[in-house]
Amino acid sequence: MRILIELIRNAVKLLAKTNSKLPGILEFDLKQMQGKGAGGASSVEIEAKIAIDFLTKRGIENPVVLDIGANVGRYSAAILGSNPYARIFAFEPSSAAREELQKRFRGSKEITIIPLALSNSKSTQTLWSDTAGSGLASLTRRRLDHFKIKFDHSEQVEVNSLDNWLKESLIIPDLIKMDVEGHELDVLMGGTEALKMVQVVQFEFGGCNIDTRTYFQDFWYFFSQLGFELYRISESGPIRVTQYSEEDEYFKTTNYLATRG
Repeated sequence: MRILIELIRNAVKLLAKTNSKLPGILEFDLKQMQGKGAGGASSVEIEAKIAIDFLTKRGIENPVVLDIGANVGRYSAAILGSNPYARIFAFEPSSAAREELQKRFRGSKEITIIPLALSNSKSTQTLWSDTAGSGLASLTRRRLDHFKIKFDHSEQVEVNSLDNWLKESLIIPDLIKMDVEGHELDVLMGGTEALKMVQVVQFEFGGCNIDTRTYFQDFWYFFSQLGFELYRISESGPIRVTQYSEEDEYFKTTNYLATRG
């Protein structure tokens, strides 16, 4: 095997000399195979299925799911596609996105829509975005001029902590999904009691973490200290992340699962 790997490496080096763009293309493809940068709209169904599979293996057939940062409901719909018996609480602070969410699930008994952003405390904050209802909306005013994207749309929204909301609602979640554009660690910090109950946490990591100055190392130590195992989600399935490396600081949208060990 070692000889084969060396032959492949030498062949790639020779090919790379013929085209200056080839190393970048190969790097991108190989990282995608590891799940790095593989997150996005096209991966939602894969993410939901893998999360539901983890719960099913633990004997949880009727899971309670918190979809934090639901936007227009693609993840919630994917969860129901994988398990129609799931009960979902979809958190969406943007009024425009929430309107689309309500249209999508009108009459659905499986989904309860919550008009809140979650963070580490209770407050009123500004939700920033490029357009009303955008999937990029964040509690941080992101700097995306290099993509010719202006973050100049704002809206005042109600914010609460996960632990506060669970205490008031008396809900016990099995799966927590977070896509809150760089504020995932804040949600976790405000949900330490919730994490004593939950089986699986799914979170996104990517370019928004540059704006909020949070790193994969922060998530690694946070979950490791609580006894969770970390997996990176790829098209071929979950890939266990057994040890932290600076190579994990990859700022293109990547989705992870933390499962109770």
